[in-house]
Formats: sequence, C-alpha cells, structure tokens
Amino acid sequence: MTSSAPYASTSLADLLPAVRYADPHLLAARLEDVRLPLGWWHATPLMEIERVIGAEALSNQVAQALRALWPHVELGDVIPVLRLLGTPGVDPGKTVAQVAREAGPGVVDGDRVLAAAFGSILDRLHQRGVPRAESEGMRMRDAVSVIARWLPADAPAEVRAALGVLQGLEELSEDGPSPVLVPEPVEDQAEDLSQTVELPAPRAAFEDHDPAEEAEEPHIGDDAGPPPVPGLMAEPLAAFVRLVADWDERALVIAGQRTFTDEPMKLHDLGERFSVSRERVRQLERTVMGSVRRWLSADDEGRAFAGHLAAVAEQLGTVGQVVEVHALHPDHARPVEALGVPLGDIVVRLLPGRTLDGAWVVQGDAAELRAVMQEDLLAACGDTPLAWDEAVALGLRYGVRGEVLDDWAADIGRFQVRDGRLLYWGRSLNDRAAAVLALHGTPMSMEDIHEQLADGTAINSMRNQIWTDERFIRLDRNLYGLRAWGGEEYLGIREMIAREIANAGGEAEVNAIAEAISARFDVSAASVRTNLGGPGFARTRRGWVRVADQTSEQDAPYVPRNDVAGTRRCFVGADGRWWYRVEVTADHLRGSGSPVPAGWAAHIGGAPHREPVQLRHEAGETLLTWRAQPTFGSVKPLLEHIGATVGDQVFFNVTDGHLNALRMPAPTDGLSPEAGAVRLTGWTAAVTPAEAVEVIARRIGIEPGQDGAAAALLERLAERGDKDIAELLEQALSGAVPAF
Repeated sequence: MTSSAPYASTSLADLLPAVRYADPHLLAARLEDVRLPLGWWHATPLMEIERVIGAEALSNQVAQALRALWPHVELGDVIPVLRLLGTPGVDPGKTVAQVAREAGPGVVDGDRVLAAAFGSILDRLHQRGVPRAESEGMRMRDAVSVIARWLPADAPAEVRAALGVLQGLEELSEDGPSPVLVPEPVEDQAEDLSQTVELPAPRAAFEDHDPAEEAEEPHIGDDAGPPPVPGLMAEPLAAFVRLVADWDERALVIAGQRTFTDEPMKLHDLGERFSVSRERVRQLERTVMGSVRRWLSADDEGRAFAGHLAAVAEQLGTVGQVVEVHALHPDHARPVEALGVPLGDIVVRLLPGRTLDGAWVVQGDAAELRAVMQEDLLAACGDTPLAWDEAVALGLRYGVRGEVLDDWAADIGRFQVRDGRLLYWGRSLNDRAAAVLALHGTPMSMEDIHEQLADGTAINSMRNQIWTDERFIRLDRNLYGLRAWGGEEYLGIREMIAREIANAGGEAEVNAIAEAISARFDVSAASVRTNLGGPGFARTRRGWVRVADQTSEQDAPYVPRNDVAGTRRCFVGADGRWWYRVEVTADHLRGSGSPVPAGWAAHIGGAPHREPVQLRHEAGETLLTWRAQPTFGSVKPLLEHIGATVGDQVFFNVTDGHLNALRMPAPTDGLSPEAGAVRLTGWTAAVTPAEAVEVIARRIGIEPGQDGAAAALLERLAERGDKDIAELLEQALSGAVPAF
C-alpha cells in the first residue's frame, strides 16, 4: 500500500526546522487550534491538518507565526526548501520582515504574501499542479520511506546496507547540526560545483592500486584484533581516510566543521572564510555528501563501509547511545585527521534510518518514540514499580535493548531503576516520596522516606507536603503509607479519642479508650488519659467520658480575665491570627520552660488544672501546662531550627495544634523611637510617628477612629502591660498627640 501523495507524513517541523527549537508557549499562541491535536506542528502530517482546517487557514497561521517569531531571519533559512523550490515574487534571501514589508503597507498584505509562499510549497509537496516527472521522483522517494518503515528488524545486514544507500539525506539547516542519514542517490550537482570542490572519482578496485601508494596511506587498526561485531570492517578508518585523501580544503573544512560535528559552523561564518555566499556553502556541502553517497553505492570499499554502517545499526537496535557507537570498534574512537573528527561521529551521522537525538541514536521519529514509550511506561509503573524483566520485555516491543533501557527511560520521563524494579521518579517531591513508598511496599517513617529520597530536600518541607497530599495516609504518629493501601488513618490523639467515643455511641470508659488506642498506635495509655482530662472532653460518671458540649456551662472553655486582645505582647496579624512575642534568653536556649500570659494560653486551648495542651512544631513537640500559672515547655529545638539567638524577638502562633514561630533578629543601633515601637509588634517597615500610632492600634485590635486619639492608644497599651511599646511611642510623639 502506497501513499496517494508524496511526503504524506511531512509535518510542519520538517518544513520549518526552527519550530523544533522555538519556545512552545510562543508557538502555541500562534498555531494552537481547538480542532487540532496539542503540539500538532511537531509530528502531525500536514495533509491531516489541511483536512481539518483547510490549506488556506494553515498557510495563514504559519504566516503569522513567521512574522511574529522570526522577523529578522532570512525566509530561506526559516523555510529551507524555498531555496530549492522557489516561489515567484518571493526572494528567500530577504528577511521575513522585508518580504512582508515589501508586500504592502499593512500587516494583512504581508501575511498574504507569506501565506501564499507557504501555500505554494504545500501544493508542490502534495502534487497540486506538480509536473509528472517531478511527481514520479517524489513517489520513488516516498516508496523508499515506506520500505524503511516496514523493513523487519531481523533483515540481513546486506539488505539494510542496500536500503541505506537509497535513504534520503535530510535538508541541511543553517544553525543546527546536519542529521545526515544513510545517503540516497541524488541527481549530480552542476558542473561548476564539481569543478570547484575537485572531489576525486571513486576508486574502482583498491587491490589494483600502486603498492608504493599503499605504503604511504595510513594503515590503521593492525592492533585492533578481530571485529567485535559480525559485519564490521576490519579497518573502517583507513577506508574513510582514503575517501577524503584528495578532497580540497573547502570540502575538508565543511565536512569536519559542519557536516560531521556536534558544534557546526554557521553558513555565514563558512561563507566569509571562503569568500562565498551562504547558498554556495550549502551547495558545497551537498556536493561533499554526494561524493560520500556515490562512494557508498558505487565503490567496492564504499559498499563494504555501507555494510559496516548496517551492522552498527543492527547492533544498536531502535535506540542506542553515541558512546556505544564509539565503543563498537577501536577505529571509531580514532580521528580522521584530515577532518579533525572521530570516525565514530561520522558513523553516527551516516547510520541507515537513524537520527541523532542528543546523546542518542534513534531509528525513525525520536520525538514520537519518546512520547509513546513514556506513556506506556507510565501506564505500567506509574502506581506500582515494574519488575525489571517486565520492563525489559516492554522495551523490546519497541526494539529498545535492556542494556540501554534504564538510561533511555530516565532520559524520556524521569524513570529510575531501584532494587531491580523500574519506578517513576516524578518531578515533584510528593511524586518521589510516593515512588519510595511504592517501592518499599510497607509504611515508612518520615525519616526513612527522607533518607531514601537523598536529594537534599529539608525533612520539614517534605513532611509538610506529605501532610497535605491526599495520596498519603498517616497510619501512626510517625508512620506513613499510600492511601491506596487502605488502613486506619491516625488523626492525632485527641481526634482518635473523639472517634473512639463516637464509635462507642457517644460515651466510653477511659480505660477502654486508652487501651484501644495504645494497642493500635504508637501512643502510650498515659498520653491518652492525659488528653482525656483536657478541654474537649467531659466526665459523665466515674471513669467514663464524652465529647464536651462547648455550648453548655459545664463544658464551656475557660474564660480568662483579659482575652488575647487585652494581653501584653499579643498582636494580631493581617490574616487575623494572634501572635505572642517572646524575647529569647539563655534560659530558652538551655531548654527551660517559661511562663506565658493567661489570655494567650486560654486562646490556644489551655485552662487551669486541666490536662496539658500538646503542640507539635517543625522540630518536634512541646506542652502548655497550667497549674498555678500557664507555662510553656521547652521550645529549644524550635528556636534552634529557626536560628534564634539571645536578644532576638520570636513571635509564636498556634493554628490547629501546630506551633509556628517567626524570628525577628535583634535590631541594629540607630532605630528611631517610632520604628522601635512598631518593631515590637512585628512591623519592620519604616513609619512616621503618626503612622506608628495607626500600625500599633491595628496590631492590638483597635480600628482607626475607634478611640479617637493617640492618648487613648497609650492608655490601652498601659492596660495591657506593654510598657516598652508605650515608652517608645511617647518619645516618638514628643508630646504631640496626632489624631487618627
């Protein structure tokens, strides 16, 4: 079965090589269409695009993209085929902006000319008005492409060598390396080109040449031993050296510094070196490759080299690495002195049906293979790691050998091989933590997960992300698994107690609750009993409890004399949360406990003679106890975690049982009184005395205008016990009492 039109699989990226390297977001803004696949410009055949939106709409979209993205590039460089096919009225040597500008005064006129130029290419590619002779040539090349696509993987090396001689050479681009495939016979260059480059005719039979000449030629590979792979030449380097021996300087420079290198010189630079145009350099490069093609197809030694290429390609399979090519034969690591390029780099670019994709040599469309394999690998091991033998079997379905599958999988989709299994090592921290758990197969502690990640992520950052990701389930105080595994979720001691009481019908025995929870989780019975005596639970009869009814007088929370708004060193933030300020002392850093105001203690759930309030934080846990007065337990680990030192001001806040801390370093000398006053409330921006009054008022819960004047604010600060702030504010006001 053959295509009804030549180049039926041609995509936009084939005609506009710059599309492959452009910013995808910029491309999408000009080319995306809801009727077309995402990223259609990379691989979707243009004939399919035409069927959906029409050739005219396609040409108009391309014209707009040309003018928007590459206005200062020569049109023939953006669309290289224009230099070969030509379009009446359009000079490919002019920039896109020049072509558009010369078309007329408006943007529409410029787009129309560019669209017409691209439309003419579509017409010629798809046989709309193409002469019969040219059409026949296109069908022949299309047939060769079909043969290459359907050739069995186990075809003999001789057949592959023959196909390699027929396959096409991709159009050369200006700025990227030429992805030279195994050459196909093409029409001879113009007479003046062959005279200029002065390439020798292929030798008919090397066994007949002069022995003296043989002695002068490099004889490379005597120490290489037998070819490591069947079908490889004994001395491929010597053969290629003989091919280029009589090339002139321009041919050698073009081949060595553009055609067969990873960092090709630009056409412009080569043109300046030889005092010729860029188009002339293109012609010279085609002539160089024409010489190689003729050698591979018409010369005995060249045909042997073509067989060598086919054997290398067969050894690599669908995917191989450039380093593998260099290692397949000792000659591949040696340079062709006249070109200054290792033979392996030349072999890579001449392999039949292969393209160079970074460090990889790929058969067919590399982007398509990457996308399809990534999708299949994700489906196979996205949730559960895949056994390595199963991964190898999946790779072999695409012709990817097990020897390179781990590197290839890592390159195409962040897959990783661990403990004999392939797993998806995702982009986010959560993805990687899920992969670690899936690989381990059983719940793990936070520390063990962190150790397995080994990527420098702070454990506290990892903990916070796992806590907020529904894929994970907390199964104990410090034990985490995947929610898909099931299991009873650990919610914290107080929440677990409430659940036990609810499951028992609303009332339960203290001992039964303590034993049930301590038996299932890493929580002591004593801790359960301690929490049962705290706020949130009420005694019903001796040894029995229920969840407290906060609306009843019996179960109502403790109400202090002064609420948090009237408590010293307590300040409200922009988000409405109250923070308590502590000046760090040596006692804090030694691990000593410290008293806290009753208003703030009650605000975070404390009450006299009730059980301690457990508070977790990023560095561990602490307790708020209330006997004679409310007292914080040690916060030394938390202070060390945030880098606090003696003299720093630290602001504490409790949200949902989590103790947060913000550090404010000790101020430098020279603060104004108003700056010092607002700083003690947590405000660090510069203020005037009048602004300081407003900031402090808001920080203690007074809206501007409520109390009318700064005097009222000073009075309120005195009532709260914030003497330090009041003194600084009085100095700032200097006797003046500004209104709000």
